[in-house]
Amino acid sequence: MTSSGTRRTIPLHRAYAAITAETIAVRPSPRGLIVPLVQAALAVLAVWAIVAFMNALPLWVLMLLLLFAIVAGPTAMLGFVYQVAGSAFLMERAKGTCRWQQGFLGLGLGTQELVPFPRIKRIEVSGDFEDELRSGDLQDVVHWEVRVVKDNDRVLPVGVVVAARPLADEALDRANDLGGALAEMSGAAFTPAVLPAWAFD
Repeated sequence: MTSSGTRRTIPLHRAYAAITAETIAVRPSPRGLIVPLVQAALAVLAVWAIVAFMNALPLWVLMLLLLFAIVAGPTAMLGFVYQVAGSAFLMERAKGTCRWQQGFLGLGLGTQELVPFPRIKRIEVSGDFEDELRSGDLQDVVHWEVRVVKDNDRVLPVGVVVAARPLADEALDRANDLGGALAEMSGAAFTPAVLPAWAFD
């Protein structure tokens, strides 16, 4: 976890939670910028190849390059905007709501689900720490999921923290930290996850 003034961040799986006094936003990880940047570079390269070798390449190759540039260019721009300005989840104290945003093609800006604070039954953290594989062994990677449970018992995921089993307690602290922040802002009950007693043996 890092903090800057009144803003702090909690690393999640392929995302991070940015927490301020008024908002909690789950945004894509900055590492996700690599994909749209590579797509943009390839689109530019395709356009350059069309211009530079228009008289040398067969028509069908030029058509393929053009189609690739037409698809990859806008897709890269959408991906870049989503990575920079988009968010998957946004809770706002002033509005008294939490919103799940549309994904990649929606730029993470359009509302997909809107839940007012009074409709939140509880915030909970759950995990698969005790789940076993078919062999009977425990899983090497542990997932902790932060979820909002509505008054109709519908469960909506907010974020996931993933860690190797030896680091499960640190990952759980991050998940519970995010869950606690959501509960504090919304005024909802909070059910944190806990490690079983045998995990400390």
